[in-house]
Amino acid sequence: MIKFPNLLRKESPEAVQDRLLCKAVLAGNTEAFSLIASKYQKRVYSLGMSFFKNHDDSEDFVQDIMLKTFSALPKFRGESSFSTWLMRIAYNSAINSVKRKREFVSAFDDFEIKTNDLTPEERQIQNCVKNAIRRAVSGLPEKYRICIDLYFFYDMPYADIESVTGIPVNTIKSHIFRSKKILKTELEHQGIYGQEESPEYPVLFKLNLAYDM
Repeated sequence: MIKFPNLLRKESPEAVQDRLLCKAVLAGNTEAFSLIASKYQKRVYSLGMSFFKNHDDSEDFVQDIMLKTFSALPKFRGESSFSTWLMRIAYNSAINSVKRKREFVSAFDDFEIKTNDLTPEERQIQNCVKNAIRRAVSGLPEKYRICIDLYFFYDMPYADIESVTGIPVNTIKSHIFRSKKILKTELEHQGIYGQEESPEYPVLFKLNLAYDM
């Protein structure tokens, strides 16, 4: 049975929706779980690609995580958001699947920003910038890349990253801080950093290197 000990805290619309869907699933509504799976399968797939680096294994990973989530749902107590709880299952499963011999690939490799209003020249510049940042991100230590991915590309707050990875919040903050310094230095050498506000550089704006340093 799902318990929600922190109901006095303000819940986001997404958290409220997830809570209601979970209750519906436990009440026997299988359609509700289909909605949950549809909502989170892309996020889980992206995490799978970060670890397994191929479509087939990542698709299998999604199916496995959804089955595990369904089976474990009666144990969900609402002490964290459902999305954090699900991603913790996915992250731990991925770690176990590769038996700690993984080569983590940043979600940045698949990160896209809609830029329909760019000219062909601006689009070409953006692609060059993205490739430069991809090289810079790939050069980070793995423990840094994981925190960068979850923070910037999965939009997880520090507390959720701690719940998912087991890494203490202060260590996460340190990893992200050091990552941003490394990326900033590398991109300065390439003459790219400092253009965050330009429409040709939305990826830099996403990484937000100029802030929280």
